[in-house]
Amino acid sequence: MKASITLIAGVCAVLLSLVVLVREFPVLGYGGQESLSTTVALAQDRLAPAYSFYGHKRLMSACIWGMTGVWQAVAPGGERVAHAQTCLDHALSYASHTTIDSLTWVVAARASYVLGDQEALNKYLDYARRAGPNEQWVAALRVSLAEDAMSLLDAENGENHRSDLTLMVMSRSGIAAIAGRYWSDEDFRERITSVVEQMSNDDKRRFISSVRRVSQGSVP
Repeated sequence: MKASITLIAGVCAVLLSLVVLVREFPVLGYGGQESLSTTVALAQDRLAPAYSFYGHKRLMSACIWGMTGVWQAVAPGGERVAHAQTCLDHALSYASHTTIDSLTWVVAARASYVLGDQEALNKYLDYARRAGPNEQWVAALRVSLAEDAMSLLDAENGENHRSDLTLMVMSRSGIAAIAGRYWSDEDFRERITSVVEQMSNDDKRRFISSVRRVSQGSVP
């Protein structure tokens, strides 16, 4: 009897694994998260939601790339909207049962920005910071979005953005992530400078040194 129960349990486990694999395969089987094929598949709503954390993270990262990379600048408006709506749907579906994933909320906020929904942009961007205030790599995504949508931010997200900037300038890897915008965007440079001015002299020198090293192509 026990052997039969064990066998049935084993079979069920295998069947469940197969179901998950079949569900995950479209996400894992396409090109990398920065590939055009993945972006187009999202725009055409041909990728089902992922079950696993890895699969979902891959899907969300692909969404971010599609909404910030070259494709976003050159794709027809209708395709950009379709892509953003698919990514928003995936993000909100996942967030309905896992509310603490900051990347998911960043995707929802970025998609809302593309779709022109200012209220949703601010709501989800705030959720993103609440879910992961100290995750620097996600903070870099929030900073990028906040800078793109600066005129649309409410007061709370404006303050959150300043906190994210403070987090970014606390390490060389964070500085490296924002160095390109620092040199190319004067308004951004002024905002960063106002943050750095509140730091100690040692931190100021470290920031200046790191930014210069990045601009010269040195590894931070």
